[in-house]
Amino acid sequence: MTPLAMTGLGMVTTVGHDLVTAYGALRCGMARPWPVEFEVPADAGNGNEHLTAHPLRGITDGFQGLGRYLRMGLHAMEDLLHQGGLRQEPARFWQGTGLYVGLTRTRNRELDFYDDILQEQLPARLVAEAGLAIPEHRQHVVFRGHAAALWALREASTAIEQGHVERALVLGVDSLLESDTLALLAATRRLKLTIKPRGLVPGEAAAAILLEPLRDARRREAVIRCTVEATETGREQATRASGARSAGTALSEVIARVLPQERPLRAIYGDLNGEDSRADEWAHTLVRLSEEHDLSAAAQHWPAVSLGDTGAASGAVALAAGAHALWRRHVSGGDILVWSSADSGEVAAAILRGADPLASAPTPQGGRR
Repeated sequence: MTPLAMTGLGMVTTVGHDLVTAYGALRCGMARPWPVEFEVPADAGNGNEHLTAHPLRGITDGFQGLGRYLRMGLHAMEDLLHQGGLRQEPARFWQGTGLYVGLTRTRNRELDFYDDILQEQLPARLVAEAGLAIPEHRQHVVFRGHAAALWALREASTAIEQGHVERALVLGVDSLLESDTLALLAATRRLKLTIKPRGLVPGEAAAAILLEPLRDARRREAVIRCTVEATETGREQATRASGARSAGTALSEVIARVLPQERPLRAIYGDLNGEDSRADEWAHTLVRLSEEHDLSAAAQHWPAVSLGDTGAASGAVALAAGAHALWRRHVSGGDILVWSSADSGEVAAAILRGADPLASAPTPQGGRR
């Protein structure tokens, strides 16, 4: 693929309600777990306690469903507009932009109608409330679970290269803290508890990325946070959703296809969440890659350590954090690998590269480093 420029980043997480704060907190390993209104066993007897999770207190309190996703998505988009100094862009700028919203399908099959509600209403509400003139025919929803943001990145990159859109706004948003989701995770014994130390901690987050051709970014003198050098997607035949354990076949294949041949890999932002099945998949992937690729020297970052499992938002958070790390020169002399893996089998990987210092040095109007 032709390298594309990331010229806007936005994020809302439990450790920071904007990109700069969240990135700083992630970099130092900060976490803000909090008890939520959901009871789980506290011991082997009859005692119960409130589940410890990562809620976005002050943002999602009292909101469920579409309203919850709208609140998180808008915060990330508003942060992107602020950080990138994009509020002054004319309507024609957004009329040529495609919106790609990465989501997870409803985890409770009895509520599968909710997917239609999100697909029909969420993009339009986000665009309207953010005040962006993105046409309806350029608003897309990508249901790919944990891999949704990277799949959306791939679709957006293809649309830009084929001339269907001039640029793309990619948003990943998800919550594992709604009552029906928590009940399902508890019933399937996937939660990390006092009596079960291996499992996921539910979280929620949103992150947004603006992507455009390098020549266009340079023409309008945009701040280039990094470039996207390659993206690949694939699908595992044996899925965690079916109860199978992944052997890392598809994940190793997509990573192998994006890894640079003549440049070092300096960092990896991955999709581990505390579950044994994901750790097994990553271990198998490393073994499969080891004959031709040595990843041992790359620093490994797992955002779920600070944020909990953020579902479809996890890939977008990783992309935004990796891009900001490159822009701040916290990672230099090589590339960043970002990978995601969904329970339903979808996998994806991308390579981020630091931009020309002269092109990426200015601080955007109203933004912070």
